[in-house]
Amino acid sequence: MRALLVLSLFVAVSPALAQEPAKPAPKRTVLQQTDVATSPAQETIFGMVDTPPGAGNPFHTHFGSEMAYVAQGRIRLDVQGQPSRELGPGDSFLVTRGQVHRAVLLGDQPVKLINTWTVDKGKPLLTPAP
Repeated sequence: MRALLVLSLFVAVSPALAQEPAKPAPKRTVLQQTDVATSPAQETIFGMVDTPPGAGNPFHTHFGSEMAYVAQGRIRLDVQGQPSRELGPGDSFLVTRGQVHRAVLLGDQPVKLINTWTVDKGKPLLTPAP
């Protein structure tokens, strides 16, 4: 009788002791990495830039660095002092502090960029270039 009681308890508890199958870990892909200054105080802004056909931005700078990933469309990245780069879906870029730059839409499709800006806290996100 005692063996039957022990067996009954084991059968009742064993599903709780069974381990779930291992789940795959998330895949993280580092697209770019760069050091940033800690003085002056900085903040990181994470966002998207949606540019419709016919729109664009003038040359400008940031009080920090900008990293972007092209999710949709094609652009030409113009950074003063560097050769222009044509970028499309899956490409990424880095613009460092103070570099004068702009993105020019290529083609007739909208562009979607996923951006992070690590900039001086309290300063404007962008400043038009002279």
